[in-house]
Amino acid sequence: MKFGFFTIIPFHEGDTEPRLFHETLERIELVDQLGFDEVWIGEHHFSRHGLVSGVNTWMGAIAARTKQVRIGTAITILPFHNPIMAAEEAATLDILSNGRLNFGIGSGYQRQEFDGLGVPINEARERFHESLEVITRAWTEERLTFHGKYTHVDDLWVLPKPVQKPHPPLYIAVSTSPTSVEFAASRRIPIIVGGPTDVMGQAPQVVKLWHDKMEALGHEHAHIDLPVASRVYVAPTMDEAQGDIRGLEDFHSRVMSSIGTTGAPVGMPTDRDGNLPPGYEFWANRQRDRDRSAEPGQTVMPPLIGTPEVVSERLALIEQRGIRRVFAQFGFPGVPHAKVMRALELFGTQVMPHFRTQTASVAG
Repeated sequence: MKFGFFTIIPFHEGDTEPRLFHETLERIELVDQLGFDEVWIGEHHFSRHGLVSGVNTWMGAIAARTKQVRIGTAITILPFHNPIMAAEEAATLDILSNGRLNFGIGSGYQRQEFDGLGVPINEARERFHESLEVITRAWTEERLTFHGKYTHVDDLWVLPKPVQKPHPPLYIAVSTSPTSVEFAASRRIPIIVGGPTDVMGQAPQVVKLWHDKMEALGHEHAHIDLPVASRVYVAPTMDEAQGDIRGLEDFHSRVMSSIGTTGAPVGMPTDRDGNLPPGYEFWANRQRDRDRSAEPGQTVMPPLIGTPEVVSERLALIEQRGIRRVFAQFGFPGVPHAKVMRALELFGTQVMPHFRTQTASVAG
């Protein structure tokens, strides 16, 4: 199995912004030293949900402070970025990290982010699809000529080019929408499985769907392990593991409730009239999907919270369900930094070694 660390730097009420950034860098440096495979960073704006608004600046700091671990965006929200600048900045990160960049991308979903940045949410999917084409062509063509709906350039020399060829590995974040999974498979792009589809819930079904789509399209896929999100917390005893996070589990649901559209289910990216934008129709089921831990008839998986022995046993069950690449938030916002560092140390030294005897593939 492969293991990754994930954060959007959630801004708990008891923390300060500078302290969170510096503590998170310490965690990432430890992750690198412990031999984790990946660090994933998510972009967000305008709420306590996440402080990583300057995603490229933050990724540059991580590239400078790490040596071995691959670094990835999960995700860069393409509709918020000029695609040519996104291509340049990602290529720069690939160079600075000596070819360690994974470029995870998505359309975004939080209405207040689109409003705050002046991007119509009704254009999100169109902008995402066009930006993906612009970026990949900017990386792989000597000079770029492109005339789309939002981008118009002629004979443009886009520099620098990335170290990895033909370009850094691409990943598309999905929830449970078959349309999103099919889009990614049609372009031979691995998916990042997160949100309601974590390892405790519907991830196995979504992972299988992507592999089925790849098979139907005649694309090689068996060697690709898809990164799947989870929550992990490790402590010396079960009582401590459960006690450390007690009362902190509802942070994200509270934040999402505070930024949800009035009159709409929590977290829905509705427009001002309460309608779902084009491409977001499947979000009508998002909260149901988030609350549902498994399909009828399937075993409900226990959370990856406990002693190293308990977490190892539960990871083995996840591996049996076809998940071999897990990236995790450690603990919950509000858990003291020292305890998160201890959880990372315990996971890296007492959990990961049990799963290192098997060879897992990296999507390329």
